[in-house]
Amino acid sequence: MTHRRAPGPYLEHRTRLRVRFQDVDAIQVVWHGHYVGWFEAGREGLGEAYGLGYRELIAAGLLAPAVQLSCDYLQSARYGDEVVIVTRLHASPRATVELSYEVRREADDALLARGRTVQAFTDPQGNLLLNQPDLLRRFWEQWGDQVREG
Repeated sequence: MTHRRAPGPYLEHRTRLRVRFQDVDAIQVVWHGHYVGWFEAGREGLGEAYGLGYRELIAAGLLAPAVQLSCDYLQSARYGDEVVIVTRLHASPRATVELSYEVRREADDALLARGRTVQAFTDPQGNLLLNQPDLLRRFWEQWGDQVREG
């Protein structure tokens, strides 16, 4: 397995989804590519919950393209399952955002998949930012007292 969980403090958010018929493949399990979309749903949910969503990034003149993605598939999700995407935003002084994900079946809390993404920051022209943007620094100042230790 290639996934490694980031150490240190994090903020957490849970997003619930039901596996739809269109999510399953010919062998009646969730197609592997949908997990990346579920990570995105978790990332959006966390961003909306804490005020660090795409609207806030765009308003600050920032883009945050993904530069790394990993996913370990452990068990299959199936049509009708209720799943919970546990998304953790890891605190860091770097000019990146690192998130880890767990996809769990709600009925039995089985760990179905886990993953990680890293996003860098650029300006609207695509120039890479080497220092942590003010928006992210202020974000951690605001929410730092609510982080959990990992």
